[in-house]
Amino acid sequence: MIQEYKKYYSKNYTPQRYRQYQNDFQKEVGKLYALSTGPYFLKKTNAAKIKEAILPSIMNLLNSKKYQESVYQRGWFLPKIEVKKFDFFGSADFHINGDEIRLIELNFFMPGHFGLIELFPKLFSKNFDFELEIFTDGFERKLTDFLKERFDGDKIALCVNHLGRSEHYLDHYRYIENFLNKNGLNAKVVYAKDADISDNNRPMWDNEEYDGVFNIVIPRNWEHNKDEFLNYTTLFEKIPEYFFPNPWCWTIGDKRFLNILANLDNVDYGLSKNDEVALKSITLKSAMVNNFTNAQELYSFFGNSKNFVLKPIDNYHTEGVYIKPSVEIIEKIIKEEADFYIAQEYFEAENIYYEDENGKQIEPYKGQLRVEFFDGEFLNFRTYGFSNPFGLSPMMPVVIK
Repeated sequence: MIQEYKKYYSKNYTPQRYRQYQNDFQKEVGKLYALSTGPYFLKKTNAAKIKEAILPSIMNLLNSKKYQESVYQRGWFLPKIEVKKFDFFGSADFHINGDEIRLIELNFFMPGHFGLIELFPKLFSKNFDFELEIFTDGFERKLTDFLKERFDGDKIALCVNHLGRSEHYLDHYRYIENFLNKNGLNAKVVYAKDADISDNNRPMWDNEEYDGVFNIVIPRNWEHNKDEFLNYTTLFEKIPEYFFPNPWCWTIGDKRFLNILANLDNVDYGLSKNDEVALKSITLKSAMVNNFTNAQELYSFFGNSKNFVLKPIDNYHTEGVYIKPSVEIIEKIIKEEADFYIAQEYFEAENIYYEDENGKQIEPYKGQLRVEFFDGEFLNFRTYGFSNPFGLSPMMPVVIK
């Protein structure tokens, strides 16, 4: 595959084309988000395995009533509302090395930058004169039609977070508002905190009734800032049927899901043998940190190796993540946050060839493959590239070879 990357940079890439790509993107969206200079090449056999076996098996486990009930019994800060197939909008992130595919995390909620997944690969293909399959061709229209049918109406509140980092994504939300309206909805970006309920028992903002609530607020932010979202919580408690997607998806798919995979043999979730084989093939060894009383026990669990990662169960991006952590870090987590962390075997993605905007190779460089699903079905391949796992991760279109 390295030769495919080098061929692209030799034949298609120029700094001028990259700047035009950025300019076109910013013109459409209103803000420039991180865009890669090149694509990510995915082996045809790996793509087929993911689409035909791995992703459907993940969907089947998420849809397992026994698994869902185990999460409901755990309890959460919102009243229990069972998830439906139409709530299945999210992504699964993988590291790939050769033919080995491992699940790094599941995001059972709308993926970051989901509103841009039709736009950016089309602009990439046009500006670099590079032919690639647009997996999301027609997605903007598809999402519009879905929301209209889901809410049996066209007036939709796009509910967003008013706090901190969310301001960075406001242009993204406006872009979603614009394409929904171009395709026939009456959508409006509103702050979740300002929610109200009308005398007709419908969602309301600024004395305007809405047919539905398109919930873009990441549930972890909602949960950890309850006082800021009191009105929104009240709205959900009274009329949860007006919300899409169901926020319960978030906690059903948090990092504890990785432990479910690691212990599939212990519980019968009603999966087929083929599902179990597919899921076991992508599973990394993991455990809740609260199973351990000291760092040495954790090292022993991983074969006296430091080759593991500590992850918060509901973090965003890499917040609170520790790769190959020190004894001091482990002991601190065990003492202070053991109930909120998992330990997962570390699996390194293979190196790819990547050049920065000036044509200089960046080493090492890797990609985290994001496989997106919508309405419980495959939607898209997308990759986030990185040199430093805690640094900038530009969006990369995926090319199957």
